[in-house]
Amino acid sequence: MKTFDREISDYAVSVFLRYFRRGMLTGAEYPHVEIARDRALLLGQWAISEPVRTFLGYVTTRRHEAQSLLQFERRMDDAVARGRIDAQGTLLSRKTTGHPSLVMYHSPVRSYDTGPNQVVAWVARAAGNYATWLFALQAADSAYLRVVEGTMAKVAAMKRLDSLREILKLTSGHRRPAPEALRDAARSRRMIYRLAVAAYDLFARIESGDEDALANILHGTLMGPLEPWRRFEMAVALAIGEALATETGEETSLALIGKSTGTPIITCGRYDIFWQSGGGHFTQPPPEPSETRLMKMLKAYGLQLAADRPDLVIVDRRRNRAIGIVEVKYLAGDTSGARFREAAGQIVRYAHSYAPETGIDDLIRASLIAMNREAPMLLDESAVAPQALDFEGLRDGRLNRWVRERLLAAAP
Repeated sequence: MKTFDREISDYAVSVFLRYFRRGMLTGAEYPHVEIARDRALLLGQWAISEPVRTFLGYVTTRRHEAQSLLQFERRMDDAVARGRIDAQGTLLSRKTTGHPSLVMYHSPVRSYDTGPNQVVAWVARAAGNYATWLFALQAADSAYLRVVEGTMAKVAAMKRLDSLREILKLTSGHRRPAPEALRDAARSRRMIYRLAVAAYDLFARIESGDEDALANILHGTLMGPLEPWRRFEMAVALAIGEALATETGEETSLALIGKSTGTPIITCGRYDIFWQSGGGHFTQPPPEPSETRLMKMLKAYGLQLAADRPDLVIVDRRRNRAIGIVEVKYLAGDTSGARFREAAGQIVRYAHSYAPETGIDDLIRASLIAMNREAPMLLDESAVAPQALDFEGLRDGRLNRWVRERLLAAAP
């Protein structure tokens, strides 16, 4: 039976693929992804996966294992033959050039341009390209940095190997190895080729959306936020984005989370979802008497009142205003009633920052409290109160009902 944290990690894979801040290995067993949208990031995960790292490590530590072929090149020299003489070619060359000491001969040359080595070179080049692309997306504190840099360093070391330098230059990342090259590499007894074929096969399976291949790489590479509650917030944001896509017929776009701040993490048509950010639609309401006293107290210590923002805000760009506020509560050892009351109070307080006095009630009704478990049931649908759902409610259709009947109803 899967734990709740495992369910969150599996569900929020698409967001975690774009999370480039401090984090930890979360992995995934049954990843919830859209191949067409996430393909490049999944192949970036392939570049840092264990099969690819094992292959690169093996090549760089066993640099003489690549097998070459002895081929003969036809050459011409003056009175010198470094190979088997071509008598007929020599006579013809002397007659046509008038040079009496020209010699035509076949010189033995060792070549690494073989089918199996082409597979090795293609996998190394693909890993280097995707690792370099992934590296450019990282923030300075990204949990992926060390492992991405490790892949890039091993590919750079491969390019310095005499046996593979030329074949790496000749290999194009866009032209796949021929079926004959893959077959010869798979039949080889040398480990370098068997590891290359395994990495290539994993690449192809990821491209096709093979679930076992996706689980294989993401189990050992996928990073997520350190805190379980933060991971749950991102899962809720993704669920709302997918519900908006279902109800509006628009596609969702997921942003990279790391370098930029104050931008939406999910966009669906005219709707933006902001995470831990007001999105520019926040207006600080006048402080209450208790807040004024607290501000004066903190000022005596040289401190300011901490900024407080909703977990998620849904904004309608067409109307240039917030249409829903979402508070996410992750229950650990605390009681559900206490956390729900806390979330309800926050939504009422935040509503004053996102709507004029005449629109506060509508904004509250279009808002949501998401809890990982034990969310209470709303008994009076006509009340000025937000909807409350647990994680199951995000996936069984109740979230779509909230989007359809409350959120979108607030933005005609």
